[in-house]
Amino acid sequence: MGRRLSTGCDAIDSILGGGFGFGKISLIYGEASTGKTALALSCVINYLRGDPSAKAFYIDVDHKLSTNRLMQIAGGDGDHLLARLLIWRPHSFSEQTAIVERLPTLLTRRATPVVVDSITGLYRLEAGDAERTFIVNKELNWQLGFLSETAKTRGAAVLLVGQVHSILSSETPQIEPVARRLLQYWSDTVLKLETTQATGVRQAVLEETEGAPKACRFILSETGLTDVRPGW
Repeated sequence: MGRRLSTGCDAIDSILGGGFGFGKISLIYGEASTGKTALALSCVINYLRGDPSAKAFYIDVDHKLSTNRLMQIAGGDGDHLLARLLIWRPHSFSEQTAIVERLPTLLTRRATPVVVDSITGLYRLEAGDAERTFIVNKELNWQLGFLSETAKTRGAAVLLVGQVHSILSSETPQIEPVARRLLQYWSDTVLKLETTQATGVRQAVLEETEGAPKACRFILSETGLTDVRPGW
């Protein structure tokens, strides 16, 4: 099965077969406050904590990654861990492309996590009329193809955090990732996060092409993700 990137939450790791795969692209999507960024950070922090010489890369496209949130999840050894987390904040979609294209030269060791949060943040802002949307779709497809090749050749675990929009043609309220066709085409794993009626409890659903989706529940708190108590 190969090495896996643990999420730090046993329930989510279980449905993922041990965690997100290295050498692959994984998409994490869901509505606001479902825990997408917390999940990505938990993966990175657990990886850095397990290997004192390792580094991780985080492309903060939405400019929402706060030091306070990082320290909450990292805990007491936060300063040491975060010194090995390299963060970029692109200001345009073309700048995001340039950062993605630099990754192969920066990944000097195999099995390194790379997070893009969110992959469609600047894409969404720059799409417009049909001509402009065609251009940014082409550029997004290039980025995803480049990330896929980088994951395979460098053994990286690439985590894409995806924004969502409503499906207007649906009879019941439903959401899907922005640029769904491109993201699902390039992603080896697709994990949807949802709210539940229980306070602080979220649901993770592993969407699979064959068979029924696998799902589990977890608790989203200030310090990250934890398993729910038996019976929830």
